[in-house]
Amino acid sequence: MAGEVLIVAEQVHGEIAKVTYELLGEGRKLADKLKSPLSCFILGHNMESQLEKIAQTGVDKIYLADHEELAEYKTLTYRRVIIEEIDTWQTAPHTLLMGSTTVGRDLAPRIAAYYETGLTADTIELDIGPYEHKAGIDKTKIGYFPECLYANRPSFGESLKARILGPWKDPQMATIRPGVFALPKAVEKSVKDLEIKKVKVELKPEDFRVKIAKILREESSKMDISEADVIVSGGFGLGSEESFSLLQELADCFQNSTIAASRKAVDAGWIAYPYQVGQTGKTVRPKIYIACAISGALQHRVGMQKSDLIIAINKDPDAPIFGFADHGIVGDIFQVIPEMIKQLKTMKEQKELQTA
Repeated sequence: MAGEVLIVAEQVHGEIAKVTYELLGEGRKLADKLKSPLSCFILGHNMESQLEKIAQTGVDKIYLADHEELAEYKTLTYRRVIIEEIDTWQTAPHTLLMGSTTVGRDLAPRIAAYYETGLTADTIELDIGPYEHKAGIDKTKIGYFPECLYANRPSFGESLKARILGPWKDPQMATIRPGVFALPKAVEKSVKDLEIKKVKVELKPEDFRVKIAKILREESSKMDISEADVIVSGGFGLGSEESFSLLQELADCFQNSTIAASRKAVDAGWIAYPYQVGQTGKTVRPKIYIACAISGALQHRVGMQKSDLIIAINKDPDAPIFGFADHGIVGDIFQVIPEMIKQLKTMKEQKELQTA
């Protein structure tokens, strides 16, 4: 049997991050294919309150490292605890996954370097499958590998998807973009049904070469686009920053809604980076995604293609986005959107009259 599928959890202020649950859901599928356990490594302080929710993802085992020095992420302390625990295992984990976040992008390469294994960054698809390596300068790598981690990510200017393989040494590692995978459905499982191992934490003086003087987190009253139910997104075809006010008016017709943008619109300075959807921005999964004057290049597509309903508005009938949108409107957004706003407001008024 292959080694465990291990998810390294991320937490902020003692709360497990959403990306961890997304990874546990996808990790369950990989573990089932491998017929291996699914494990979650949690580092923090006083994290017991989070274990019940983790258990409901279907995880088989939790490694819990509790120490006051782990309450906030620090590169060297987290690296020490994870490596020293895995080094005690008889079999290395087959797969080790982290979120492609500030923490994951910092920590994962250090784990990979220690184990001299590969690491695929910003992965958007995962699978397990066979691979046969037939030639190469290093003859020791030639062979058949029945249980290889397939990690797919955009490449070549984000116009193609590349499959990255590294089956020669475990753990096979990848970081995954938040929002790419759906949250797992809760299962009837509790902490009592799990194996929980309390990890021994023995930090060394060299782990404190870097000291954190102060942590500042930006608090914004504006909605995180990854949390919205409805997103009205604009592309470079809008022509100006002022055009986003029209998109905002359309978004205001819905509850739990926000505007967003493609990379070119952000690069043009028309809207701030936190609103960017795509490979170099955020991945979103709203109930409705309205793409306005967006061509639909792969870079943008990977950030929104798993939306429940995609509506595209573009005056170019050959725009790639029409190839995968659920509904398409060929027309000028400055004519289409005002009409949509008018119709939505009329529907809302009629509904209010019926309930009055």
